[in-house]
Amino acid sequence: MADVAVFDLDGTLVDTAPDLAASLNHCLAAAGMDAVPLALVRPHAGHGARVMLREAYRWDGRVLGEDEENEQLARFLGHYEAHIAVQSRPFPGVLDAMDRLLAGGFTLAICTNKHERLAALLMAELGLADRFAAICGADTFARRKPDPIHLTGTIDRSGGHPDGSIMIGDTITDVATARAAGIASVLVDFGYAPDPEARAGATAVIDDYARLDAGFARRTVAGAKLRR
Repeated sequence: MADVAVFDLDGTLVDTAPDLAASLNHCLAAAGMDAVPLALVRPHAGHGARVMLREAYRWDGRVLGEDEENEQLARFLGHYEAHIAVQSRPFPGVLDAMDRLLAGGFTLAICTNKHERLAALLMAELGLADRFAAICGADTFARRKPDPIHLTGTIDRSGGHPDGSIMIGDTITDVATARAAGIASVLVDFGYAPDPEARAGATAVIDDYARLDAGFARRTVAGAKLRR
């Protein structure tokens, strides 16, 4: 069975915040609200459309009712699907890091709380889909991150085994999911929400993808086993 390097998507593998912010501002314009700057959206970009909408309304001092939220969510997702890879790009160095992991015997996979169809579409638009043995989203399994079934199911679909696998993400959700699954984790400190709890809980923290290769991943897996 293969060792699997499992990547979170938004804020870890790809900087999707610009296109997510554009879809959010499309919704706000429809409601007669001012656009929100990217810097304000970025920390929430990995938390999903509903959270971004609720936060934007809160910033404007408005209450987002259930009916309007559902209407805006549909508007957001429609716009986002049609403009999913206008400005979204892989983070610097991640493509080389993936090549090093593959050359070192790892299989690659994605475990994201983005819906599977949108995750697969984004990877296809960026020309990256063929690199991954599995792309698993929020709706792939019965439960999603931080439930460990999302991660262990992704590894299983990739033909791998949890023992030698690793989770790479940018939030406490990714770190907590890995911990619950008994899997080593690497926190990317340049992502959307690498808070102190995530830094403390991760098996390893990197501030640049230049550090990530098969040797580093296997040392991190070994380190996680020593900490158990």
